[in-house]
Amino acid sequence: MRSFSLRYGDATEAVTLPDAVAAEVVAPPLAPAPPLAEADLVGRALAHPVDSPSLLERARGARRVTVVVPDRTRPARLPTVLPPVLDALTSAGVPRDGVRVLVGGGIHAPASRDALVALVGADVAARVPVEAADADDVAQYAALAPDRAIPQPRVHRAVVEADLAVLVGVVAPHYLAGCSGGPKALVPGCADRATVEAAHRLTLDATVAPDGSLRNRLGRPEGNPFRDTLLRIAQRVPTLFGLHLSMAGGRVVGATAGEVGASHEVAWRAHRAAFGVACPAPADLVVAGGGAPRDRDLLQAHKALVVAAEVARPGAPIVWLAHARDGAGHDELLRWCEAGRPDRHLAALRRSFHPYGLTAYALRWKASRHPVLVVSTMSADVLRPIGLWPFPSAQAAVDHALAHHAVARAVVLPDAATTFFV
Repeated sequence: MRSFSLRYGDATEAVTLPDAVAAEVVAPPLAPAPPLAEADLVGRALAHPVDSPSLLERARGARRVTVVVPDRTRPARLPTVLPPVLDALTSAGVPRDGVRVLVGGGIHAPASRDALVALVGADVAARVPVEAADADDVAQYAALAPDRAIPQPRVHRAVVEADLAVLVGVVAPHYLAGCSGGPKALVPGCADRATVEAAHRLTLDATVAPDGSLRNRLGRPEGNPFRDTLLRIAQRVPTLFGLHLSMAGGRVVGATAGEVGASHEVAWRAHRAAFGVACPAPADLVVAGGGAPRDRDLLQAHKALVVAAEVARPGAPIVWLAHARDGAGHDELLRWCEAGRPDRHLAALRRSFHPYGLTAYALRWKASRHPVLVVSTMSADVLRPIGLWPFPSAQAAVDHALAHHAVARAVVLPDAATTFFV
Protein backbone atom coordinates (compact mmCIF):
# COMPACT_ATOMS: atom_id res chain seq x y z
CA MET A 1 0.00 0.00 0.00
CA ARG A 2 1.13 3.55 -0.74
CA SER A 3 -0.04 6.63 1.13
CA PHE A 4 -0.43 10.15 -0.24
CA SER A 5 -1.20 13.49 1.37
CA LEU A 6 -3.44 16.01 -0.38
CA ARG A 7 -4.28 19.61 0.46
CA TYR A 8 -7.78 20.18 1.84
CA GLY A 9 -8.75 23.54 3.32
CA ASP A 10 -6.18 24.54 5.92
CA ALA A 11 -5.15 20.93 6.52
CA THR A 12 -4.47 17.75 4.54
CA GLU A 13 -6.26 14.49 3.77
CA ALA A 14 -4.42 11.18 3.46
CA VAL A 15 -5.32 8.46 0.98
CA THR A 16 -3.92 4.98 0.47
CA LEU A 17 -3.77 3.09 -2.82
CA PRO A 18 -3.01 -0.61 -3.20
CA ASP A 19 0.32 -1.66 -4.68
CA ALA A 20 -1.52 -3.18 -7.66
CA VAL A 21 -2.44 0.35 -8.80
CA ALA A 22 0.38 2.18 -10.55
CA ALA A 23 0.25 5.64 -8.98
CA GLU A 24 1.92 8.76 -10.37
CA VAL A 25 2.20 11.90 -8.26
CA VAL A 26 2.08 15.10 -10.30
CA ALA A 27 2.78 18.42 -8.59
CA PRO A 28 4.52 21.70 -9.37
CA PRO A 29 8.26 21.53 -8.78
CA LEU A 30 9.57 22.99 -5.57
CA ALA A 31 10.68 26.57 -5.98
CA PRO A 32 14.43 27.11 -5.73
CA ALA A 33 15.61 29.45 -3.02
CA PRO A 34 15.19 32.97 -4.46
CA PRO A 35 18.36 35.07 -4.70
CA LEU A 36 16.78 37.91 -2.70
CA ALA A 37 14.30 38.45 0.08
CA GLU A 38 10.71 38.96 -1.08
CA ALA A 39 10.69 42.73 -0.60
CA ASP A 40 14.03 42.98 -2.42
CA LEU A 41 12.67 40.98 -5.36
CA VAL A 42 9.83 43.48 -5.61
CA GLY A 43 12.17 46.45 -5.25
CA ARG A 44 14.45 45.16 -7.99
CA ALA A 45 11.50 44.67 -10.34
CA LEU A 46 10.24 48.20 -9.70
CA ALA A 47 13.69 49.63 -10.38
CA HIS A 48 14.32 47.57 -13.55
CA PRO A 49 10.99 47.21 -15.35
CA VAL A 50 10.14 45.87 -18.80
CA ASP A 51 9.41 48.45 -21.54
CA SER A 52 8.93 51.25 -19.02
CA PRO A 53 10.82 53.74 -16.88
CA SER A 54 11.20 52.69 -13.26
CA LEU A 55 8.31 53.21 -10.87
CA LEU A 56 10.32 56.00 -9.21
CA GLU A 57 10.56 57.83 -12.55
CA ARG A 58 6.94 57.11 -13.50
CA ALA A 59 5.73 58.53 -10.19
CA ARG A 60 7.65 61.82 -10.28
CA GLY A 61 5.16 64.70 -10.40
CA ALA A 62 2.18 62.48 -9.66
CA ARG A 63 -0.25 63.83 -7.11
CA ARG A 64 -2.74 60.94 -7.08
CA VAL A 65 -1.61 57.32 -7.23
CA THR A 66 -3.78 54.24 -6.84
CA VAL A 67 -2.26 50.85 -6.08
CA VAL A 68 -4.64 48.09 -7.16
CA VAL A 69 -4.30 44.75 -5.36
CA PRO A 70 -6.17 41.42 -5.60
CA ASP A 71 -8.62 40.23 -2.98
CA ARG A 72 -8.21 37.24 -0.68
CA THR A 73 -8.92 34.73 -3.47
CA ARG A 74 -5.52 35.63 -4.98
CA PRO A 75 -3.08 35.56 -2.04
CA ALA A 76 -0.26 37.95 -2.85
CA ARG A 77 1.74 38.48 0.37
CA LEU A 78 0.62 42.11 0.35
CA PRO A 79 2.04 43.07 3.79
CA THR A 80 5.47 42.27 2.33
CA VAL A 81 4.89 43.36 -1.28
CA LEU A 82 3.30 46.77 -0.73
CA PRO A 83 5.95 48.55 1.41
CA PRO A 84 8.54 48.65 -1.43
CA VAL A 85 5.84 50.07 -3.74
CA LEU A 86 4.86 52.73 -1.23
CA ASP A 87 8.52 53.54 -0.51
CA ALA A 88 9.14 54.17 -4.22
CA LEU A 89 6.14 56.50 -4.39
CA THR A 90 7.36 58.40 -1.33
CA SER A 91 10.84 58.71 -2.82
CA ALA A 92 9.30 60.10 -6.01
CA GLY A 93 7.63 62.87 -4.01
CA VAL A 94 4.04 61.65 -4.20
CA PRO A 95 2.21 63.25 -1.26
CA ARG A 96 1.21 60.75 1.40
CA ASP A 97 -2.44 61.76 1.21
CA GLY A 98 -2.36 61.23 -2.54
CA VAL A 99 -1.83 57.46 -2.37
CA ARG A 100 -4.53 54.86 -1.84
CA VAL A 101 -4.81 51.08 -2.10
CA LEU A 102 -7.81 49.69 -3.96
CA VAL A 103 -8.77 46.02 -3.57
CA GLY A 104 -10.13 44.96 -6.93
CA GLY A 105 -12.27 41.86 -6.58
CA GLY A 106 -14.47 42.15 -9.66
CA ILE A 107 -17.95 40.96 -8.73
CA HIS A 108 -16.75 39.24 -5.55
CA ALA A 109 -18.38 40.68 -2.44
CA PRO A 110 -16.38 43.64 -1.05
CA ALA A 111 -14.36 42.82 2.04
CA SER A 112 -15.07 44.28 5.48
CA ARG A 113 -12.71 46.79 7.06
CA ASP A 114 -11.18 44.12 9.29
CA ALA A 115 -10.67 41.85 6.28
CA LEU A 116 -8.99 44.68 4.36
CA VAL A 117 -6.55 45.31 7.20
CA ALA A 118 -5.77 41.60 7.42
CA LEU A 119 -5.24 41.50 3.65
CA VAL A 120 -2.72 44.34 3.35
CA GLY A 121 -1.31 44.29 6.89
CA ALA A 122 -1.78 46.71 9.76
CA ASP A 123 1.32 48.75 8.88
CA VAL A 124 0.15 49.41 5.32
CA ALA A 125 -3.41 50.13 6.48
CA ALA A 126 -2.05 52.71 8.92
CA ARG A 127 0.08 54.29 6.21
CA VAL A 128 -2.44 54.79 3.38
CA PRO A 129 -6.21 54.49 2.89
CA VAL A 130 -7.39 51.02 1.84
CA GLU A 131 -10.78 50.47 0.20
CA ALA A 132 -12.58 47.72 -1.67
CA ALA A 133 -14.21 48.15 -5.05
CA ASP A 134 -17.94 47.44 -5.12
CA ALA A 135 -19.06 46.40 -8.59
CA ASP A 136 -22.65 47.41 -7.82
CA ASP A 137 -21.96 50.97 -6.65
CA VAL A 138 -22.32 52.72 -10.01
CA ALA A 139 -21.04 56.04 -8.65
CA GLN A 140 -17.59 54.49 -8.15
CA TYR A 141 -17.07 53.93 -11.89
CA ALA A 142 -16.22 56.00 -14.95
CA ALA A 143 -16.29 55.17 -18.65
CA LEU A 144 -13.26 54.29 -20.75
CA ALA A 145 -13.06 54.49 -24.53
CA PRO A 146 -15.40 51.99 -26.23
CA ASP A 147 -14.01 48.64 -27.32
CA ARG A 148 -15.34 46.48 -30.12
CA ALA A 149 -15.96 43.61 -27.70
CA ILE A 150 -17.10 45.71 -24.71
CA PRO A 151 -18.80 48.84 -26.04
CA GLN A 152 -19.08 50.62 -22.68
CA PRO A 153 -16.25 49.56 -20.34
CA ARG A 154 -16.41 51.23 -16.94
CA VAL A 155 -13.65 51.00 -14.33
CA HIS A 156 -13.15 52.42 -10.86
CA ARG A 157 -12.67 56.19 -10.66
CA ALA A 158 -9.70 55.71 -8.36
CA VAL A 159 -7.89 54.27 -11.38
CA VAL A 160 -9.33 56.49 -14.12
CA GLU A 161 -8.70 59.73 -12.23
CA ALA A 162 -5.24 58.81 -10.91
CA ASP A 163 -2.02 60.22 -12.36
CA LEU A 164 -0.58 56.72 -11.99
CA ALA A 165 -2.15 53.34 -11.22
CA VAL A 166 0.01 50.39 -10.14
CA LEU A 167 -1.66 47.06 -10.89
CA VAL A 168 -0.40 44.34 -8.54
CA GLY A 169 -1.28 40.77 -9.49
CA VAL A 170 -0.25 37.17 -9.12
CA VAL A 171 0.85 35.27 -12.21
CA ALA A 172 -0.81 31.87 -12.10
CA PRO A 173 -2.71 29.54 -14.44
CA HIS A 174 -6.32 30.60 -14.97
CA TYR A 175 -8.93 28.41 -16.62
CA LEU A 176 -10.65 31.28 -18.46
CA ALA A 177 -7.93 33.84 -19.23
CA GLY A 178 -5.10 31.33 -19.50
CA CYS A 179 -3.15 33.08 -16.77
CA SER A 180 -4.10 35.49 -14.01
CA GLY A 181 -2.71 38.91 -13.14
CA GLY A 182 -1.72 41.55 -15.66
CA PRO A 183 -4.68 43.17 -17.43
CA LYS A 184 -7.15 41.16 -15.31
CA ALA A 185 -6.38 43.53 -12.43
CA LEU A 186 -8.16 46.30 -14.36
CA VAL A 187 -10.98 44.34 -15.98
CA PRO A 188 -12.58 42.46 -14.30
CA GLY A 189 -10.74 43.46 -11.10
CA CYS A 190 -11.71 47.15 -11.05
CA ALA A 191 -14.76 47.09 -13.32
CA ASP A 192 -18.44 47.51 -12.59
CA ARG A 193 -20.80 44.55 -12.80
CA ALA A 194 -21.99 45.27 -16.35
CA THR A 195 -18.40 45.43 -17.61
CA VAL A 196 -17.40 42.27 -15.75
CA GLU A 197 -20.33 40.38 -17.22
CA ALA A 198 -19.66 41.75 -20.72
CA ALA A 199 -16.02 40.67 -20.44
CA HIS A 200 -16.90 37.23 -19.14
CA ARG A 201 -19.45 36.85 -21.93
CA LEU A 202 -16.39 36.46 -24.18
CA THR A 203 -15.37 33.37 -22.24
CA LEU A 204 -18.44 31.48 -23.42
CA ASP A 205 -17.24 31.19 -27.01
CA ALA A 206 -13.61 30.98 -25.87
CA THR A 207 -14.18 27.94 -23.65
CA VAL A 208 -17.34 26.24 -24.99
CA ALA A 209 -17.29 24.72 -28.47
CA PRO A 210 -20.40 24.85 -30.68
CA ASP A 211 -21.23 21.25 -29.74
CA GLY A 212 -21.18 22.14 -26.03
CA SER A 213 -17.84 20.54 -25.19
CA LEU A 214 -15.28 22.48 -23.19
CA ARG A 215 -11.99 23.91 -24.41
CA ASN A 216 -9.34 23.94 -21.70
CA ARG A 217 -7.63 27.36 -21.56
CA LEU A 218 -5.76 26.71 -18.32
CA GLY A 219 -2.21 28.02 -18.67
CA ARG A 220 -2.81 28.88 -22.34
CA PRO A 221 -3.32 32.65 -22.76
CA GLU A 222 -2.21 32.76 -26.39
CA GLY A 223 -5.01 33.37 -28.87
CA ASN A 224 -7.60 33.70 -26.11
CA PRO A 225 -10.23 36.34 -27.10
CA PHE A 226 -11.10 36.99 -23.46
CA ARG A 227 -7.54 37.73 -22.44
CA ASP A 228 -6.84 39.64 -25.68
CA THR A 229 -9.77 41.97 -24.97
CA LEU A 230 -8.65 42.63 -21.40
CA LEU A 231 -5.15 43.48 -22.59
CA ARG A 232 -6.45 45.75 -25.37
CA ILE A 233 -8.51 47.74 -22.86
CA ALA A 234 -5.67 47.98 -20.33
CA GLN A 235 -3.19 49.21 -22.93
CA ARG A 236 -5.48 52.14 -23.73
CA VAL A 237 -4.89 53.51 -20.21
CA PRO A 238 -1.46 55.19 -20.35
CA THR A 239 -1.21 55.68 -16.58
CA LEU A 240 -0.95 51.95 -15.79
CA PHE A 241 2.18 50.26 -14.42
CA GLY A 242 2.15 46.53 -13.75
CA LEU A 243 3.72 44.51 -10.94
CA HIS A 244 3.43 40.75 -11.44
CA LEU A 245 4.28 38.27 -8.69
CA SER A 246 5.26 34.64 -9.07
CA MET A 247 4.25 32.68 -5.98
CA ALA A 248 5.29 29.25 -4.72
CA GLY A 249 5.10 27.68 -1.31
CA GLY A 250 3.17 30.66 0.03
CA ARG A 251 5.90 33.19 -0.76
CA VAL A 252 7.03 35.48 -3.56
CA VAL A 253 9.74 33.78 -5.62
CA GLY A 254 9.80 36.18 -8.55
CA ALA A 255 8.62 39.65 -9.53
CA THR A 256 8.40 41.49 -12.85
CA ALA A 257 7.23 45.06 -13.42
CA GLY A 258 6.66 47.51 -16.25
CA GLU A 259 4.31 48.06 -19.17
CA VAL A 260 1.26 45.95 -18.41
CA GLY A 261 1.28 43.72 -21.50
CA ALA A 262 5.00 43.21 -22.09
CA SER A 263 5.92 42.73 -18.43
CA HIS A 264 3.03 40.34 -17.85
CA GLU A 265 4.15 38.21 -20.79
CA VAL A 266 7.72 38.09 -19.44
CA ALA A 267 6.43 37.17 -15.98
CA TRP A 268 4.15 34.42 -17.29
CA ARG A 269 6.88 32.87 -19.45
CA ALA A 270 9.20 32.73 -16.45
CA HIS A 271 6.50 31.25 -14.20
CA ARG A 272 5.50 28.68 -16.81
CA ALA A 273 9.11 27.62 -17.33
CA ALA A 274 9.67 27.29 -13.58
CA PHE A 275 6.44 25.59 -12.52
CA GLY A 276 4.65 24.03 -15.48
CA VAL A 277 4.72 20.22 -15.58
CA ALA A 278 4.35 17.70 -18.37
CA CYS A 279 0.82 16.37 -18.71
CA PRO A 280 0.72 12.70 -17.68
CA ALA A 281 -0.97 10.01 -19.73
CA PRO A 282 -4.72 9.64 -19.16
CA ALA A 283 -5.45 7.84 -15.90
CA ASP A 284 -8.13 5.40 -14.71
CA LEU A 285 -8.47 7.39 -11.47
CA VAL A 286 -7.49 10.95 -10.56
CA VAL A 287 -7.28 12.18 -6.96
CA ALA A 288 -7.12 15.98 -6.74
CA GLY A 289 -6.33 18.06 -3.66
CA GLY A 290 -7.33 21.68 -3.18
CA GLY A 291 -6.03 23.79 -0.32
CA ALA A 292 -6.95 27.17 1.18
CA PRO A 293 -7.59 29.79 0.03
CA ARG A 294 -8.13 28.24 -3.40
CA ASP A 295 -10.82 25.88 -2.13
CA ARG A 296 -12.48 28.46 0.10
CA ASP A 297 -15.74 28.05 -1.85
CA LEU A 298 -17.05 25.87 -4.65
CA LEU A 299 -16.43 28.54 -7.30
CA GLN A 300 -12.74 28.74 -6.46
CA ALA A 301 -12.36 24.99 -5.81
CA HIS A 302 -13.62 24.25 -9.31
CA LYS A 303 -10.20 25.20 -10.68
CA ALA A 304 -8.68 22.03 -9.20
CA LEU A 305 -11.37 19.99 -10.95
CA VAL A 306 -10.39 21.60 -14.25
CA VAL A 307 -6.87 20.23 -13.84
CA ALA A 308 -8.10 16.80 -12.75
CA ALA A 309 -10.41 16.46 -15.75
CA GLU A 310 -7.52 17.13 -18.12
CA VAL A 311 -5.75 14.03 -16.76
CA ALA A 312 -8.68 11.59 -16.47
CA ARG A 313 -9.47 9.29 -19.36
CA PRO A 314 -13.09 9.41 -20.61
CA GLY A 315 -15.42 7.99 -17.96
CA ALA A 316 -12.71 7.67 -15.30
CA PRO A 317 -13.64 8.62 -11.72
CA ILE A 318 -12.24 11.79 -10.17
CA VAL A 319 -11.87 12.22 -6.42
CA TRP A 320 -12.11 15.98 -5.86
CA LEU A 321 -11.26 17.63 -2.54
CA ALA A 322 -13.31 20.85 -2.41
CA HIS A 323 -13.47 22.06 1.18
CA ALA A 324 -15.73 25.09 0.47
CA ARG A 325 -15.99 26.35 4.02
CA ASP A 326 -17.65 29.50 2.61
CA GLY A 327 -20.22 27.50 0.67
CA ALA A 328 -20.93 27.88 -3.02
CA GLY A 329 -19.25 31.26 -3.32
CA HIS A 330 -22.40 32.84 -4.75
CA ASP A 331 -26.07 31.91 -4.76
CA GLU A 332 -26.13 32.41 -8.53
CA LEU A 333 -23.92 29.36 -8.98
CA LEU A 334 -26.47 27.10 -7.31
CA ARG A 335 -29.36 28.70 -9.19
CA TRP A 336 -27.66 27.89 -12.48
CA CYS A 337 -26.90 24.38 -11.31
CA GLU A 338 -30.67 23.84 -11.41
CA ALA A 339 -31.00 25.01 -15.02
CA GLY A 340 -32.25 21.69 -16.40
CA ARG A 341 -30.34 19.37 -18.74
CA PRO A 342 -26.87 20.57 -19.81
CA ASP A 343 -28.08 21.37 -23.35
CA ARG A 344 -30.89 23.52 -21.97
CA HIS A 345 -28.47 25.06 -19.48
CA LEU A 346 -26.17 26.07 -22.35
CA ALA A 347 -29.05 27.44 -24.42
CA ALA A 348 -30.15 29.57 -21.45
CA LEU A 349 -26.58 30.74 -20.94
CA ARG A 350 -26.32 31.84 -24.57
CA ARG A 351 -29.57 33.77 -24.23
CA SER A 352 -28.73 35.44 -20.93
CA PHE A 353 -25.09 35.07 -19.94
CA HIS A 354 -23.84 35.02 -16.36
CA PRO A 355 -20.23 34.17 -15.42
CA TYR A 356 -21.32 31.88 -12.60
CA GLY A 357 -23.72 30.21 -15.00
CA LEU A 358 -20.69 29.33 -17.12
CA THR A 359 -18.88 27.89 -14.08
CA ALA A 360 -21.99 25.87 -13.25
CA TYR A 361 -22.13 24.56 -16.82
CA ALA A 362 -18.43 23.63 -16.77
CA LEU A 363 -18.90 21.82 -13.46
CA ARG A 364 -21.99 19.93 -14.67
CA TRP A 365 -20.33 19.07 -17.99
CA LYS A 366 -17.42 17.41 -16.17
CA ALA A 367 -19.81 15.60 -13.84
CA SER A 368 -21.67 14.23 -16.87
CA ARG A 369 -18.47 12.71 -18.26
CA HIS A 370 -16.81 11.47 -15.08
CA PRO A 371 -18.07 10.17 -11.76
CA VAL A 372 -16.92 13.12 -9.63
CA LEU A 373 -16.58 11.90 -6.04
CA VAL A 374 -16.39 15.06 -3.95
CA VAL A 375 -15.18 15.59 -0.40
CA SER A 376 -16.57 18.86 0.93
CA THR A 377 -18.09 20.62 3.89
CA MET A 378 -21.07 21.53 1.70
CA SER A 379 -24.33 19.67 2.21
CA ALA A 380 -24.85 16.51 0.19
CA ASP A 381 -28.32 17.84 -0.62
CA VAL A 382 -26.66 20.68 -2.52
CA LEU A 383 -23.98 18.59 -4.20
CA ARG A 384 -26.07 15.69 -5.50
CA PRO A 385 -28.37 17.76 -7.76
CA ILE A 386 -25.26 19.15 -9.50
CA GLY A 387 -24.29 15.59 -10.41
CA LEU A 388 -21.59 15.21 -7.76
CA TRP A 389 -21.16 12.17 -5.49
CA PRO A 390 -20.45 13.37 -1.91
CA PHE A 391 -18.20 11.34 0.42
CA PRO A 392 -17.15 11.94 4.03
CA SER A 393 -13.43 11.52 3.36
CA ALA A 394 -10.94 11.20 0.55
CA GLN A 395 -10.23 7.59 1.48
CA ALA A 396 -13.93 6.69 1.36
CA ALA A 397 -14.15 8.22 -2.10
CA VAL A 398 -11.03 6.38 -3.29
CA ASP A 399 -12.31 3.08 -1.90
CA HIS A 400 -15.60 3.56 -3.75
CA ALA A 401 -13.77 4.30 -7.00
CA LEU A 402 -11.60 1.21 -6.64
CA ALA A 403 -14.62 -0.97 -5.87
CA HIS A 404 -16.68 0.18 -8.85
CA HIS A 405 -14.13 0.88 -11.58
CA ALA A 406 -11.22 -0.94 -13.17
CA VAL A 407 -8.24 1.07 -11.97
CA ALA A 408 -4.82 0.02 -13.18
CA ARG A 409 -3.28 3.49 -13.10
CA ALA A 410 -3.95 6.53 -10.94
CA VAL A 411 -2.69 10.10 -10.96
CA VAL A 412 -2.50 11.93 -7.64
CA LEU A 413 -2.53 15.74 -7.72
CA PRO A 414 -1.71 16.81 -4.13
CA ASP A 415 -2.08 20.50 -4.98
CA ALA A 416 -4.23 20.50 -8.11
CA ALA A 417 -5.24 24.15 -7.67
CA THR A 418 -1.69 25.32 -8.47
CA THR A 419 -0.81 22.61 -11.01
CA PHE A 420 -0.81 23.27 -14.73
CA PHE A 421 0.49 21.45 -17.77
CA VAL A 422 2.85 22.54 -20.53
